[in-house]
Amino acid sequence: MLHESRTMTHAFVVAGTHSGVGKTVVAMCIAAALKRRGYEVQPFKVGPDFIDPTHYAFCGWAVNLDAFMMGEAGVKKSFLRWMRGKDVGVVEGAMGLFDGYRLTTLSSTAHIAKILGLPVILVLDAGGLSLSALAMYEGYKNFDRELDVVGVIFNGGTAFHEKLRRVFSARGHAVLGVLPKREELEIGSRHLGLHLGMERQKDWRVLAEIGEEFIDIDRILELSEMDFGGEAEGESEAGGGGTKVDASTVRIGVPFDEAFAFYYRDNLRTLSRFGELVFFSPLRGEHASASAECDLYYIGGGYPELYDLSGFARFIRKEALKEKPIYAECGGLMLLSRGIEIDGKVKRMAGALDIDIVFTRQLQALGYVRGEVVARNPFFAGSFRGHEFHYSYALPDDDVKFAFRVDGKGIKDGYDGAFAHNTLAGYTHIHFHSADLTPLRELLTGRGRA
Repeated sequence: MLHESRTMTHAFVVAGTHSGVGKTVVAMCIAAALKRRGYEVQPFKVGPDFIDPTHYAFCGWAVNLDAFMMGEAGVKKSFLRWMRGKDVGVVEGAMGLFDGYRLTTLSSTAHIAKILGLPVILVLDAGGLSLSALAMYEGYKNFDRELDVVGVIFNGGTAFHEKLRRVFSARGHAVLGVLPKREELEIGSRHLGLHLGMERQKDWRVLAEIGEEFIDIDRILELSEMDFGGEAEGESEAGGGGTKVDASTVRIGVPFDEAFAFYYRDNLRTLSRFGELVFFSPLRGEHASASAECDLYYIGGGYPELYDLSGFARFIRKEALKEKPIYAECGGLMLLSRGIEIDGKVKRMAGALDIDIVFTRQLQALGYVRGEVVARNPFFAGSFRGHEFHYSYALPDDDVKFAFRVDGKGIKDGYDGAFAHNTLAGYTHIHFHSADLTPLRELLTGRGRA
């Protein structure tokens, strides 16, 4: 166990044999059923995915747990911190159970489960299989004997799977559910993955009813009783110490809607120690409100190519020219560019950076990133880790300055983090746990609203 005994709770991992097997739907049904029973549920998501976490809004967006970006100690600390005051932790896996960094199990679902000592429920789509489903399950269960795979849930189940249940039970394996195909459970997808939760909102009560009917919630609770003990370690000061920022005097603007929704919850939590987070929706014109004007801005990724953001682009350009600190990632980079070329037509953006963006139908970059700060900037120092996933590429002017050198694709030739004024933007989604935010702390020390 992670700490000495203080309080009993429940936590488990919902893993899959491969991507697309239905982990998100299964985990949502379980979380909803638990919520309806009155449990305080904390969802988590293995890996760097921003989209799946949005589907748990009915009990709080999922927190990402990623060993590559956070390290094992960071994963433990984040998990325990977010589990404070909660009854059940539901950890949705990523890809297949053992799929990790560069054909290893590093940062895989199995790795996270072992770091936290959690039991694993395997989601298996047995379509087109009969006894081979048993062989597949036993292969996953026995591949790593240090991992506790406690049962299976068949997704897309039929009457045949009830027969398969008896075969599994005869071998001593717990079948914890047979979830049928239902229209209510379908989630559409596009180039970056599933549709966002706020775009395809589902009635969590319907999910709860399906979960209670087709999944053995009682048995899952029995198998997942854990003793996490006391509080997590004390939180370290973001940015490596130094003069403390008076968070009551600083307002941090965070655009948040269908256009910009790609944020790690731990990143937002870190920023909240520097100031008050002010969320607003550019799509609903909330940037035009006086209350949206802030001391600095954090613009996450999303889908700027899909929406009319002309008003927000003009607003953020003015803020950039005022030398307001602005940090942006991926979709935020696209917003700060001069424009996005889509199918031969150019969609004008803020023009805060001398960069043009070309949106393509082909994947341009996907994978973990190690980065090093090579030029002074308002936000980061030292090294960092993150992730990039985009279908666009950038065409920067020759005199554009870069703050980062990365081992991913970045903006150009292994460089990322274009900066001008007090604006910094790149393709890499940086996890702040891995970063040194001392420059931001120094910038904000003693700074209030202008």
